Amino acid sequence: MLSSADNYAVGHFPSVLDPVVSIVIPAHGQVGLTLRCLGSIAAAQTSVPYEVLVVDDGSDPPLAEALSTIQGLRIDRNARRRGFVQAANRGARSAQGQFLVFLNNDTVVTDGWLDALWKRATSDEEIGLVGAQLVSPTGLVQEAGAIVWNDGSATNYGRGLHPEAPSVSYAREVDYCSAACLLVNRALFEELGEFDSIYAPGYYEDVDLAFAARARGFHVYYEPAARVYHEEGGTAGTDPAVGMKRSQESNRSRFAERWSRALEQQPNRTVGVDVAKDRAFSRRILVVDHRMPTPNRDAGSHRLVQILEELMLLGWRPTLAPYDLIDSESDRHKLEALGVEVLREPFVDHLDRYLRVQEQGPDAVILSRLGVAHRLAKIVRRRCPNARLIFDTVDLKSVRDQREAELMDDVKLRRRAEQSRSQELEVIDTVDVTLVTSRVERDYLKTQKRDAFISVVPTCYPIVQPELSFQRRAGALFIGGFQHQPNVDGLGWFLSEVLPKVRRLSPTFQLHVVGADPPPSLTLFASDQVVFHGFVADVSSFFQRSRMSIAPLRYGAGLKGKVHQSLAHGLPCVATPIAAEGLGLMPAVHVALAATADAFADGVLQLGSNIDLWQRLSVEGQQHVKRYFSEHVLRAGLAEALGSFWH
Repeated sequence: MLSSADNYAVGHFPSVLDPVVSIVIPAHGQVGLTLRCLGSIAAAQTSVPYEVLVVDDGSDPPLAEALSTIQGLRIDRNARRRGFVQAANRGARSAQGQFLVFLNNDTVVTDGWLDALWKRATSDEEIGLVGAQLVSPTGLVQEAGAIVWNDGSATNYGRGLHPEAPSVSYAREVDYCSAACLLVNRALFEELGEFDSIYAPGYYEDVDLAFAARARGFHVYYEPAARVYHEEGGTAGTDPAVGMKRSQESNRSRFAERWSRALEQQPNRTVGVDVAKDRAFSRRILVVDHRMPTPNRDAGSHRLVQILEELMLLGWRPTLAPYDLIDSESDRHKLEALGVEVLREPFVDHLDRYLRVQEQGPDAVILSRLGVAHRLAKIVRRRCPNARLIFDTVDLKSVRDQREAELMDDVKLRRRAEQSRSQELEVIDTVDVTLVTSRVERDYLKTQKRDAFISVVPTCYPIVQPELSFQRRAGALFIGGFQHQPNVDGLGWFLSEVLPKVRRLSPTFQLHVVGADPPPSLTLFASDQVVFHGFVADVSSFFQRSRMSIAPLRYGAGLKGKVHQSLAHGLPCVATPIAAEGLGLMPAVHVALAATADAFADGVLQLGSNIDLWQRLSVEGQQHVKRYFSEHVLRAGLAEALGSFWH
């Protein structure tokens, strides 16, 4: 909700010699609105250096008098009223920043608004314009990007929705954004000839600018993280027959005539706003996982986010639904910044009901992990009969359960493994395609379901060159979340069975354990030489300063992120055969492989002392994962799975 001017005392603006952004505010009179706008800018948390320039568009003395008391504010003035277009252009010519933000004086900005606009603009050199989420005084969306139809008319998408509604909460390319709050690269603005004066005093100058930028190959983006309250009509009024509003229809005709060829490519109103807003993508896909992905906590989430990014590169517009529909703001915002729509409560209360009310269902659905797929496969098949249904195993739970049962020699675990196997086969029978992370798992499934379409979509990690030499590194690293029981068992085995053997020959050996929620059965081993760090958001420093990583897993399935990520950093790893499975690693070439406690201890001691072995594993291991587990391999696997539907 918009607050009164009293809640936004201006005070002063910091003096910035070299601003990155120039905020240009055309103003005619309206002292209270203008001061409220300026006060909100001064109060908002912002890290990017900026200047504020008010163009007094021929106002009566009270505005000039009020502005003159604000330290650090730059003021320019038209002797007589010229309207928004001319005032904005005058301000742009006086601006010093690399970027311009045109801002109406009837707006109130919020924390982080400017950083969000600037971050989006600088994320890709082909982005030319970025607009904010405009919210009305009632607290509902006024504009979340805009659609231009083939007759030159426009629709503000999202009007009347809650600002946090999923459909208005993700960044996306749009036809244009209102100049009520619009960032543009200053060099591009000058190259395009500023706002065209044929639209003076105002209306359609922002649409024209966006089309001109797009004609030069630049993109226009809507940035929902930049939330700005806008008192629509506070500057120009709302009566189309009075004042500047009279220009709206005549300017639409001018725009339609100028851009008639481009408008032939714009959608017809009959397609509907929800289809029109995402037409940059050729198809739509719904992805369901068991919860909101946490890519810096577990390898499965890391893989899912990669899949979402690659789907967009392949022309798919993804919607993600955590099965429990529970929100996690920080993780959600990261996905929305990528351009992923995220469903969650209270906007969606049940996935079955959500699918039932969709006017146009998804072209494909990915169900991630066995628990989700077994619950939803038949429901999705019923609700979306024309969609292609995909089961992403992440890892084969039946194999993981069977290995645990054999290790523990437990009858109940054997029954659970058999149930998992039955459920997996049932899901595979229901879906069109099954995704696995390695050829090992594909070959296994082919023995169970010879006719099933199975595509290999591996996890991949970015290659990071080692910064420190062997001599400047020390200790070992174990990384993994402890909600995953194979990590609990594996580290417990290492601490109780392997570590004593290592310490007999290397008493100062130190282990760093990184991962959330280690249980008491493990933390009882904590000491100066076994250090538990808990959850660490950025683990790169551990990979850079450790001499080795360990992956002492005794059961599990799928590709193990702890091994893969370590090799991608050029950090040699001591791993069990289970931990290295699926990566195609050669012992003593790519990895130190060890199946017993004695062999594992020997591998740790050798990597800790043999520089030649260490360097060989560092180089060869990194080259191997770079060659066989890159993002190009992941993309090819997805393209194979999805492309198979359309031939």
